Amino acid sequence: MPTWLEHICHALIGRTRSHDDLPDLRDLPTSRVDVERTYYLVDDPERRTRDDRLYVLRMGRGRTRRAADISVHSNGRVVGYLPAAASAALAAPLAGLGGAAIVNGAGPRPGTTRLRVDLPSADAMRSLRATTELAAA
Repeated sequence: MPTWLEHICHALIGRTRSHDDLPDLRDLPTSRVDVERTYYLVDDPERRTRDDRLYVLRMGRGRTRRAADISVHSNGRVVGYLPAAASAALAAPLAGLGGAAIVNGAGPRPGTTRLRVDLPSADAMRSLRATTELAAA
């Protein structure tokens, strides 16, 4: 589903208020990463499109042995998790932002079923945190 259509869906079902409270990381420099553990979480229609879409990253609840577990949400449900290295790199900055943030993503590349998410670079997260701290002061 395209990002603009997800915004309309969220507006119609009343979930936009929760997104307004979250930090928006979509304008930061990013790199695209495959989402893991999506095999039974994402229905086939969502995998058929390769369009950009809106995702929410949320800190995990410690149900795995990983030090940091960050889940990827779409339309209010979990669609997968970040790889271990990406979770470890984003855990502290994401926790500093309140444990959740909005990012862009995309459908699978040709020949695969893995969804993709655009993760901000470490430098971008540091600059965002510094900007946020200055605004709060």
